[in-house]
Amino acid sequence: MKKIGFCLPFIFICCWLAQSCEKKRESSKTEKHVRSAIATLSEPSYVSNDTISIKLSEPLDRLDVMLDDKRIQAFQSDTLTVLIPTNTSKVGFYQLIISGLHASKGGISDTLFVEIRSDIKPRHLQYQLSTTYPHATTSFTQGLEFYGGALYEGTGQHGQSRLMRVEPTTGIIMQSKDLPIEHFGEGITIVNDKIYQLTWKSGQCFRYTMGLEVDKTFRYYTQGWGLTHKDTTLIVSDGSNRLYFYTPDFKPLGGLSVYDDKGAVSKLNELEYVDGYVLANVWETNRIVQVDLESGKVVGELNLTSLVPKNLIDPQSDVLNGIAYNHGEHALYVTGKNWPALYKLTVKDLFKVKINDLAL
Repeated sequence: MKKIGFCLPFIFICCWLAQSCEKKRESSKTEKHVRSAIATLSEPSYVSNDTISIKLSEPLDRLDVMLDDKRIQAFQSDTLTVLIPTNTSKVGFYQLIISGLHASKGGISDTLFVEIRSDIKPRHLQYQLSTTYPHATTSFTQGLEFYGGALYEGTGQHGQSRLMRVEPTTGIIMQSKDLPIEHFGEGITIVNDKIYQLTWKSGQCFRYTMGLEVDKTFRYYTQGWGLTHKDTTLIVSDGSNRLYFYTPDFKPLGGLSVYDDKGAVSKLNELEYVDGYVLANVWETNRIVQVDLESGKVVGELNLTSLVPKNLIDPQSDVLNGIAYNHGEHALYVTGKNWPALYKLTVKDLFKVKINDLAL
């Protein structure tokens, strides 16, 4: 009993000392890593090709600035103000690293993220309705594309998703291929006699022969919404304000953010590429935006509210969705989910635009 009585206080004291030391170590560790910001943005966002202003908390020698892994020549209006020319027309978020030597000659750095917005006010594009054709009200349209003189359409909904070849002037479905019931079909495009069809949440893209037979499937790791292509580069939307680029075998090639003069343009859905621009339907709106593929800036917009059919069964779901450009006719074809009509439009000066003429 004596032995036990002696050991218990001793053990208690040892545990108390160990806990005290651990707390000191944790406190020391926290104090070592917590410090005030070296650099802060004067404004949270800037217009494309503007000059970014950074405020320093203390003067720095040997100042070095990296903007998305590119060294930038910065200027100092005073010891605590750094001016950084962006020299970029591409919109979106950029990583900005400020580094240098502080008073004790130790190296120090800070990482910021700066948003670059568009400096362009989109043109309001004017159109004329040329012809109205029948469209199957059973087609929950997700993708639309002309190829080899024929019109192809992809539809959605579980158990109703299909890929079809359609006669555009009559709306007659000439050929159809159902997707497995577990897949929700999305955008389509056709490259080198191969048809690609996205799925919404399955992460699978089906590739078909022109006879609508599946010959390969690919994996991707975003939601699938809209799909188009430039040459052999696939362009995918996922409902955000981002466009993603892939090889024909779905190897990622990077991406692009989309902005207009008011900010990021989200809910990008059905896509169509024509002459350096992507036309993108903004989901749940009657708006199609014209995106410059080099910068991500919206340079034009098309309001198609007057084309929305009356007495839709479900106006919230049966929205504008379906864009196809017929190069031979220089005409734009549009429709919507379960719409009874396919519209042929002539859009004035659709691709005759110079970005520099649109700057704010």
